[in-house]
This record gives sequence, C-alpha cells and structure tokens, in this order.
Amino acid sequence: MTPTGILAGLFLLLALYCGIDPWKQSAISGFPDFKSYKVEMPPWSILPKEKDEENLLQRSEIKFLNQIQGPESMAFDPLGRGPYTGVADGRILFYDGQKWTDFAYTSSNRSAFSGFYFLVFLLLSCFEKVMS
Repeated sequence: MTPTGILAGLFLLLALYCGIDPWKQSAISGFPDFKSYKVEMPPWSILPKEKDEENLLQRSEIKFLNQIQGPESMAFDPLGRGPYTGVADGRILFYDGQKWTDFAYTSSNRSAFSGFYFLVFLLLSCFEKVMS
C-alpha cells in the first residue's frame, strides 16, 4: 500500500470518528436537544464581485489605540448608540463619543484583580521580549 493510500485511510477513519463521536468528546455532546437549521444563502449573482477596489481598508484610521484591551466584538444598539464592546477582563464597555464607560459585567465572579493579572502578564511578556 502506498503512503498516499495510508494517509487517505487514516483521514477516512478520522472523519468517521469525528462524525460518529463514539466517546462523546465533541463540544456539542453536552447539548442533546441541539438542532441545526439550514441557512439559505443569497444567490451568487447578487454578491459583490470586487472586494475593495478603492483600498478603503488601507486608508482607515485606528481608533481607541491603547485605551482598551480587546475588543472581542463591536455592536450598536437599535437606536444607533455605541459602540459597545466586550474586553479581555469580562467587562462590556460603552463609548459615548468622549470616553469608554462600564456598561455591564459578564460574570458576578469577576474579581478586581483581573486587571492586575493582565498587567503582570503584559509586564512578563515585555520582559521576555527584552531578554531575548
């Protein structure tokens, strides 16, 4: 048997293992009532063909540099206020046009020391770069 055949056989076995999940190791195994739904995609004919012919991304401006650690995502509310963003320490921040303010916390277990641990991590990372 050729090496390509062996690799193809191993790939097939891996695909079967992932599809069947006999030992319930997948991330979804804890949700037995999970249902998937088919999402209808728009036809290819209405999708834009050119990606960024004016290179708008290269002329963009970086906002909020060194003000927040993150963001993980950005969102606006139905009234167009925001952005709201989740950051690394579990807070959700709101930008009012002048400054970032705390809007919500994602966990009641959030400790006041999470910022301290991030600062220690940052200092250790900088120290590692200086030493190498």
